Amino acid sequence: MRPSRIALFILAFGAFTACTPPPTTGDAPSTSTAPTPAFAPADFGPGDYCAETNVYIQASNRSNFSLGSEYFRGGDYCAAYVYLRHLLSTEPLFTGEDPDDRNYLRMAAVYEDFAAQVDSTNRAERVAYLDSAIAVRQQGLDARRAQNLPIDTYNRALNEGFFYFKNADIYDDASERQFEAFSNALEAEPDSLEDWYINQLYVTSADQFEPEDPEKPTYIPARAEFITRLASVVDNPTLKQFYEANAEYFATEPSVVIPGEIAEGGADTVVQGLIDDLNSGSLRGPRVFTLLATAQQQPERIEALGADPESIISRITRLPEIESQVDNPRLLYALAQRAYSEGDRSRGNTLFDRAIANAESNSQRADFFYSRGAGRYGSSSDFTRALEYFPSHGPSLYRRATQIAQSVGRPTSLTGRFA
Repeated sequence: MRPSRIALFILAFGAFTACTPPPTTGDAPSTSTAPTPAFAPADFGPGDYCAETNVYIQASNRSNFSLGSEYFRGGDYCAAYVYLRHLLSTEPLFTGEDPDDRNYLRMAAVYEDFAAQVDSTNRAERVAYLDSAIAVRQQGLDARRAQNLPIDTYNRALNEGFFYFKNADIYDDASERQFEAFSNALEAEPDSLEDWYINQLYVTSADQFEPEDPEKPTYIPARAEFITRLASVVDNPTLKQFYEANAEYFATEPSVVIPGEIAEGGADTVVQGLIDDLNSGSLRGPRVFTLLATAQQQPERIEALGADPESIISRITRLPEIESQVDNPRLLYALAQRAYSEGDRSRGNTLFDRAIANAESNSQRADFFYSRGAGRYGSSSDFTRALEYFPSHGPSLYRRATQIAQSVGRPTSLTGRFA
């Protein structure tokens, strides 16, 4: 990848500041012993989509921190990057007050934003930015530990798990990492974990526990114990009932069922009955969730009966039991995205509107509109809607400014350049 103008600009100022004498404006000396970040896998700057940015490294890191914070909060990640990079190379834990790793966390957020701007065909560049975000967060955690600073395990675990949820198409082990992160959050503050995260633990637990007997694939007592734990902390009564039923299912040692056949009274008979009820329109109540879980976690049982698991999931997500009993905004947003991907825009919009109505804050509403606008199923108007809910939403401000810049182009006249 060729270096961008801003990357060259940053390198030039890096050389200049290396010769700058220590600040004499009363900055508290750094107490950090953390190594200078390596910016894994390569610090190649913010890419060609950042225009030249007229920002200048100051002699005082108090000023650099203040300027970087303002640019970051305002959503100008191209400018914030310059100051954050300098701070991480000189005084990583500097905040002007009590030291912490917010500079690392902000740089990770900047890298994630850069990854979101990368063309969908350039997977290698997107991976590089996301890997950099992971590395910088870890460096910040190491720096906190080196200084014996307290660590918020719960929120860090949630952020880590959601990172792998969002980028499951990039990392082959995303499910495993998400499960580990959300499990750490569960252990840290079990009464604080929202149902959405608990359900993600249920879904990803399918890959974490092995059957005790290969010939009895549904007998997984370790997973049954874990699901029972989830049932004890989930708030939604329907999910609680669903988890308890599945815990009992995985804890019960069944008779061996020959794959592809329906044994009398065996597990496949149960699944066939669920599919028959779905086909007849009589599938209701907890049985809806039982079939959904089977199609998601044991698709081979569906396939052995000549049915398509993806088709089963698609049909189930349209049932009243699923849509009417779901009020978690993140899950509603995920269902909306699935409906969009299936070409059902009307249903997708209905689910999206419910996600907006049930959102926890205007900030979350802005995040939903931005995410839809940045994806395949949104439009530029989504960024405007995001800013209506949260006027200082950084990513949307940046996207709108980029659209304006693209519409102006690169005129050569004095008037045009002012525009």
